[in-house]
Amino acid sequence: MINPDNKTNLLSDVKLTKYVNLIEGNPCHIATVNSDNTPNLSVASDIKVLDDATILISNNEMIHTPDNIIANHNVVLTFFSDKWAGLRLTGVASYYTQGEYFDVCNKYFNNETATPKGAIIVKVIKAEGIA
Repeated sequence: MINPDNKTNLLSDVKLTKYVNLIEGNPCHIATVNSDNTPNLSVASDIKVLDDATILISNNEMIHTPDNIIANHNVVLTFFSDKWAGLRLTGVASYYTQGEYFDVCNKYFNNETATPKGAIIVKVIKAEGIA
């Protein structure tokens, strides 16, 4: 079991830069909901912390996530280390296929194994440590 006591710790000050190694070094689960309230869960691995409250996620292969973000901006992200310590981040997402964020996405993640189709920007409003 990952968390037998079902305990999370609300992090009073988000400070994502403290968690760069966890966020950028591990796969991320991104949960979205479409306009009909159908949930969707995707996995991303090309992720960059832009500042203490903003994450950039490259959309290389996601199918439903972009449309879901356009319909409903609320998202939940989870990150776990190999020792199952983790973060659950709740935020508001935007999706870009051109402009500054898309250019940053291409700068970091356009390579021989990935070509970004879009950039997801998440402004984190709540962070929980998962023990």
